[in-house]
Amino acid sequence: MRAATGELAGRVAFVAGGSGALGRAVAERLSSLGASVAVHYRSSPARAEAVAAALGGPTIAVAADCTDPGEVDRAFAEVEAALGPVDILVNCAHPPDDSHPGVAEASPGLLERQLDGVRGHLALVQRAVPGMRAAGFGRIVYVSGALMARPSKGFGLFGAAKAAATTLTRYLALEEGGHGITANIIAPGRILDRDDDSVLDESFEQLADVLRGRLALPDWPDTHEVATVAALLVGEASGHLTGQTLWVTGGEPIA
Repeated sequence: MRAATGELAGRVAFVAGGSGALGRAVAERLSSLGASVAVHYRSSPARAEAVAAALGGPTIAVAADCTDPGEVDRAFAEVEAALGPVDILVNCAHPPDDSHPGVAEASPGLLERQLDGVRGHLALVQRAVPGMRAAGFGRIVYVSGALMARPSKGFGLFGAAKAAATTLTRYLALEEGGHGITANIIAPGRILDRDDDSVLDESFEQLADVLRGRLALPDWPDTHEVATVAALLVGEASGHLTGQTLWVTGGEPIA
């Protein structure tokens, strides 16, 4: 196991959704900068454990249904016992759903599934913030999405849930800044996963041709490029950057 060196040495990061493609890239990036990393998963223990094992530093894979505050509390207690108090929270998690009806046809059940992402984010930050307050330091990053501001047919409930959790994060920035806690949002559009030559979020495939024509750059960002932005937001250099949304879209205009 390597010695903890780097900009984030001594920090403990909880990466929610760490077994997914983007979460894996974030975990790898924070670990490479010296952080101890908790790789959170809900239903993919083998993948999360593989991510944790590959990091090469102090790591732990930890399970929780983030919509259950009791499970979140247990997961944080497990991380605190193994790695120490959590002072970095990066939330890459969102409930999976492959159905994309229009708003007028969407079921109440689909709305509840999408809002689980907001409930999970709230449970995570409510568990993380007290320890960050006590330490006088904290970094919170929520991974939202361009669909919260750039509408596309069939993604109304997804976009609404992302917008709600984004607003919650901006309020955290306002309310917790006096405790040394920053809270920021990353809003990607389409994300490539070059590690396995596939595209993250295959349900967005139908948007590909339209979106590509809107890009300023030759291609969409990949998971590692988005992870680099997350690392910037949790580092010392961004200590006065809070309440902001960073659009990582390959230059796709959002407004």
